[in-house]
Amino acid sequence: MRFKDKYPELFRQLDPARNSGIDLDSIPVSSHEMLWWRCPVGHQWRETPLQRCSPAMWKNGDVDACLYCVAPGCLVYSCGHRSFRSSESTFRVLAHPCAKCEITEHVRLILDAVDDSAGAAVALLDADPYYARFCAQASEIVEWWDEIFPLVEAYFVRMVSVYVAIAVVEHRPELSYPTSSLLGACMLRILAALPHSVRDELHSAVPDDAGDFRRTHLPGRHNSEIGWSLKKLGFDILDTPLDDDVERRLQFCEQQRFSATGEQPPIDLHGRHYPPFAHLPRDRERGASSELRGFRSKQLPPRIPAVRVTLGESSPADTDDPLGRTHLGYHRDLTPHELWERARGVWKLRADHVAASTIALVVHDKTVVLVASITGLTIHRGGLAILGEPIPDHPLIGTPDPLHTPSPLAHGVIDGEGVLDQESKCARA
Repeated sequence: MRFKDKYPELFRQLDPARNSGIDLDSIPVSSHEMLWWRCPVGHQWRETPLQRCSPAMWKNGDVDACLYCVAPGCLVYSCGHRSFRSSESTFRVLAHPCAKCEITEHVRLILDAVDDSAGAAVALLDADPYYARFCAQASEIVEWWDEIFPLVEAYFVRMVSVYVAIAVVEHRPELSYPTSSLLGACMLRILAALPHSVRDELHSAVPDDAGDFRRTHLPGRHNSEIGWSLKKLGFDILDTPLDDDVERRLQFCEQQRFSATGEQPPIDLHGRHYPPFAHLPRDRERGASSELRGFRSKQLPPRIPAVRVTLGESSPADTDDPLGRTHLGYHRDLTPHELWERARGVWKLRADHVAASTIALVVHDKTVVLVASITGLTIHRGGLAILGEPIPDHPLIGTPDPLHTPSPLAHGVIDGEGVLDQESKCARA
């Protein structure tokens, strides 16, 4: 049933401006999509339709009750999720996301780094004696090893790349799990895909401290929630189709015994996330490396790191303004360059946040009025000014502030689904 039909009073509290681009008329009652709401007295917050119509105890029987008006003990995170605290008598709005959203963002950074980690993963395998021993022994035991080796190596590199990416993102000096344990876990996964006749003999090449890839967890000394978030973002930890791929490849090899001109049966690899190998400067004498070009790496939605500054109405600047400006603030008659000159400083932003961002959002009255590129920064009186150029036709101009926080300054990452992470900072200098 449509939310509009079952809860007309609550439906009228949906904010059309902040929910632009969403077909609110077709939203079902059971929707888990985060939407913006505005109560009759003007409070704004994010919540799913399912949460909004729930008969929570804090509503005291009034389904239409506003969280802010009733004010139960509650923490409201920037991602829209909430945490009720019976020990508190009021609510607090926090500028950072909840723990689950933070770990999801952390895992997105890891997946972003996986492709760039493929080269390091191959180098680690080349230098590891456990991997060399396993492959050497398999080449003597498994009849069609040369034919299935590209699949085996692709799986090893895929899993090792994740651990290399974790080390990069978390600034670890080494992998978060011993190499022998990690490669041993991969070997056990390969053995499960091979014929029973070779498993026992090849098992002797597996390290004694081999780990175990569970359905939703990666073995290692890191937050176990990383595994759940990887699954949520589409990275299959167990890679369950692997045994099917190996079995079909071996079946083809068996068929080739009787048909010298037979064509290889089609194997659908479009949904797989193995890293591409074509760019790696390595000559693989064993295994058809050309087949690895058919594997596609996981494509994540485009992500834009940004800083946001909020302007008030136009007003005269201080006589000693470090940028030599006569006026500050927003005025609708300003050109993009004039508005950018007023908006680019001086702010108490963190320099690393500005350096890590590609665009700056200028917001007035909760709406993006200007977007500018970031090419650098200058330091002034304990604050900083952003260097860059306005982007007049940017699609975010005219839309609600995507980095909505109580503070006038914020830093975060934006994608097609909205804000993934954000941090609010101090007010303007």
